[in-house]
Order: sequence, then structure tokens, then C-alpha cells
Amino acid sequence: MLTFIEMEFLKLKRSNIFLLSLIGAILPPILMFIAVFAFDEGHTFELLFSNVNMYMSALFAILLYAIMISYLFGREYNEHTLKTMLTIPVSRGKFLLSKYVMFLVWILILTVVTSLSTMLLGFVAGLDGFSLKLFIDSFAQLLFANVLLFLTFSPFVFISLFITNMVPAMVGGAGLALVNMLIYGQTWAPYVPWVCPYLIASGEIAEYSSSITLSYAVILVTFAIGLVISYIYFTKTDVSL
Repeated sequence: MLTFIEMEFLKLKRSNIFLLSLIGAILPPILMFIAVFAFDEGHTFELLFSNVNMYMSALFAILLYAIMISYLFGREYNEHTLKTMLTIPVSRGKFLLSKYVMFLVWILILTVVTSLSTMLLGFVAGLDGFSLKLFIDSFAQLLFANVLLFLTFSPFVFISLFITNMVPAMVGGAGLALVNMLIYGQTWAPYVPWVCPYLIASGEIAEYSSSITLSYAVILVTFAIGLVISYIYFTKTDVSL
């Protein structure tokens, strides 16, 4: 399986999708950097990190992750390489698991890029209040939110296996991002799998009258459902030429 992960990483480095994802990861910091000059009062490093984490976790990451999953899981079908890959003496389950691991590694890379670019742009903007503790806490918050989001995107794996075209993933990701914008702040936001990761990581879940345990349960159930149906579909369905 480690060989599969290494192969996936090599393919990823040469892809345009990886470059697109890096641009998407630095887009929230750039937008917040522009906002510093558009609204030049009350901006600090703490506010910059907070705003970037919110927009990244609750909006931009939704669209990015949908595209990333479609690329990782659908490219083998679109490039007609899956038949060859499955001739290697590794089970389909391990092959699928390697894709999940590569998706998580990709998310970790984007999290680092987002946090570092936010810090650098904050210095360029001349903001006050930076500390190493603030940076570490902000990075940990963003990483925690993104890992929870990783769990909620397992249903998209099934969609990408069932419909290998990237267009549905882009439409679905954009739709979910808009839904998140509408749901955020509503009383039932903690029960929506793609909103509650940010609420949990940021601590805003405490402002709602719901149990954080229930939000965790929603995330885990979503992950389990997506994992099971994608595993069953991938292992039981024949691969067409």
C-alpha cells in the first residue's frame, strides 16, 4: 500500500489540479489581506487568522475537497489505468484505502500552505499581535477542522466512483458551499456534517444549544456511510474498459 501512496504522490506533483488546490488554499488569506486595506480599522493577526480559518473551513475547502476527491478517485477510470492497477497483487480495499490516505495527506499540505500564507500576508500588511502561540493555535484549529471535514467527504468518494466525471463534483461542492453560507448561524447548523467541523474546531459550537457529542456523531456516521458504500461499490463492481 505504501507503494500506491508513493505513486499517488508522484502523480499529484505533476498534475494541474495540485497547483489549482494550492491557489485555492492561499485564496482566503489573499482575500482577507485585501480586506485589511478595504476596512483598515481593528485588524490584528488574531482577527486575520480567525477570518481565514472560517472562510477556508466553511466555504473554500468544501469546493476544493470535492474537486480533489473527484480527481483522486475518478482519474483511474477516466485515464483507463484502473484495469492495469488492479492486476498488481494488492486488494481493492487497500487500493481504496491508499486513495483515502493520499486525500488526507493532500489536506495536510493545503492546511500548512494556508496557515503560512496567512502569517506572511499579515506581516506584509503590518498587523500587530503576532505570537508563536497564536500561530500554533490557529494552525491547530484549521487542521482539526480540515481533518473533521475529511471524514465528512467520504460520501463524495462513492459519487466519484459512480460518476467519474469531475463536473458533478464541482457542482456538488459549489452547492454545498452555498448551503453552508445559508446554514451558518442557524440553530440546526451543528447537525450539518459540512458545517459542524468548523463550529467544533473554533469553539463556536458552545454558542448553540446542542450537544457537541451529537455533532461528532453526525460526522462519524457520515464517514461510516460513505466509507461502507464506496468500499462495497468499488470491490463488487466490475471495471469496464
